[in-house]
Amino acid sequence: MAESARDFSDWLEGELRSDHAGETGAVWIYKGVLAARPQQSLRQFCERHLQTEEQHLLKMNALLPHRAHSILLPLWRIAGFMTGFLPACFGQKAVYKTIAAVETFVETHYQQQISHPALINAPDIRATLEACMQDEIDHKDEAAKLAGPSQNLFIDIWCWLVGAGSRCAVQLARRL
Repeated sequence: MAESARDFSDWLEGELRSDHAGETGAVWIYKGVLAARPQQSLRQFCERHLQTEEQHLLKMNALLPHRAHSILLPLWRIAGFMTGFLPACFGQKAVYKTIAAVETFVETHYQQQISHPALINAPDIRATLEACMQDEIDHKDEAAKLAGPSQNLFIDIWCWLVGAGSRCAVQLARRL
């Protein structure tokens, strides 16, 4: 906000691009779950979390100039939708486990950014990332509690794939 696009370092612009892409994907994860018409308790969970993710996306839109958005945004929307829709076809526990896996990755991603020396001179950006990270931690903790312990190899493999996919998506979004 206080910094113009010209003042962003290449590192910071790439990181904010990955955050914008990630928040876009997060919005679409919840839209994917909701498209599967889940039962009321999961619907309420998703509607509440969707509102938070939409607020995060607005914050990222304010930080990142439109010209710097990922050219892969259509892919992030589709990937997000499928990351929500597919587990919703298998029930609440699969959705909660998926959300916990995504948010575990996101927490680590934001923490790495917040700890980076480049943000010392960007306290407004750092504060935004810290606030978003805390919301993601809250989402992770709630989803993990609702999911309960894992006793399903298929869900465990799916969650590993979600984490690996998230890591790859960040790498791509930083560049494209």
